Amino acid sequence: MKRYLIEPEFLLIHDVNPDSSTSHSALAPRQQMVYHIVDLATMQRVPSESGHIDAVASTCMQLNESSDSASSLPSDIVQSIAISNAHSISEQPAILANLALAQKIFNQNMQQQNAVSHQQALNQIKLAVVGKYVAMINSVGLGDQAATEKMGEEIEKLVRQLERIIDDKASDSVAREAS
Repeated sequence: MKRYLIEPEFLLIHDVNPDSSTSHSALAPRQQMVYHIVDLATMQRVPSESGHIDAVASTCMQLNESSDSASSLPSDIVQSIAISNAHSISEQPAILANLALAQKIFNQNMQQQNAVSHQQALNQIKLAVVGKYVAMINSVGLGDQAATEKMGEEIEKLVRQLERIIDDKASDSVAREAS
């Protein structure tokens, strides 16, 4: 990092107008750009030979070269760091593409795990319903007409409940996939 930088400054200059016929000369203000060298370590201005940009730039360059030679790394280390940075920058698009692919695979895996989880929940509900049917059939005698009708009503009621549960689960999974 450079220690010395060039800082521009706008100065307001008042010129005397020679065409003025009064005893008081008229002032015509204008702006002029002046350049200064700033030491970033002390935040103070460093004097230069003149305010002209060429003189300020050459002085600033000489100051930076003299400060760099005393405190900088050897040129082969600086070059290897620059090469390493160039390699890192050139590999960045591939790294970002791999990260995007990994995120896509992760999201797809999570969706599949959610689908398996929902399927397992529905299978457990179906198993409980079948168990309830078997228990009802075993509890009713084959010769009792009222018990058979009651069993039919209970089965219809359980089927409606099962359909409602399946519809709720399906709408929940659609809502999760949409978000």
